Amino acid sequence: MFQAVVELIPGAEGGSLPSWGERRANDRTLADIQASVRARGSKLRVRAEVVDISTDGCRIKATDYSTGDDVLIALAHLAPIAGRVCWVRDGAAGVKFGTRLHPSVVSHLATL
Repeated sequence: MFQAVVELIPGAEGGSLPSWGERRANDRTLADIQASVRARGSKLRVRAEVVDISTDGCRIKATDYSTGDDVLIALAHLAPIAGRVCWVRDGAAGVKFGTRLHPSVVSHLATL
């Protein structure tokens, strides 16, 4: 099940206009985590900043990936996590993890 987030922004006539947020199953927690990301099958590792994270995925600041790319993300002291790039825009990419993280792991990572 997906959730929609709608933000209201001021309209031209003092009213509000909806702007569509992203749909996701779980809320993301703000983070500031340095990660190493590489496309599957590649040996090239790219440094990226994880700016938010949830049990199902994360958003990274990166321009090296395209929608549909399979990636491995190394976060802190964890084994690399497999994921797939779901969207790319404005210098960032959304990654859906292949395996859900435990909520306590997400909480721990968000404090790093």
